[in-house]
Amino acid sequence: MEREAIETRVDELRAAHPGRQEFVEAVQEFGQTLDDEDRELLGRVLLERKPETAGFDVLEHRMHEGGWFRRTMRKIETREERPPQ
Repeated sequence: MEREAIETRVDELRAAHPGRQEFVEAVQEFGQTLDDEDRELLGRVLLERKPETAGFDVLEHRMHEGGWFRRTMRKIETREERPPQ
């Protein structure tokens, strides 16, 4: 099987299985249909994929964006830096 076909199938499985565990199970099931060489290629494809942030990218964006969220986080950081009384 070609690398591109495996990458496409992994993308399809990700779209069809939004939950992490569902995706893992679907990839395992797909891997069982492959021969040893293709299964190794599947492993490399998975390792080279951009890590999923599970929504943390939105949080990171808000931190850089500023506003209320940034001020609130600064207050928390300042509290943590003060010595206990």
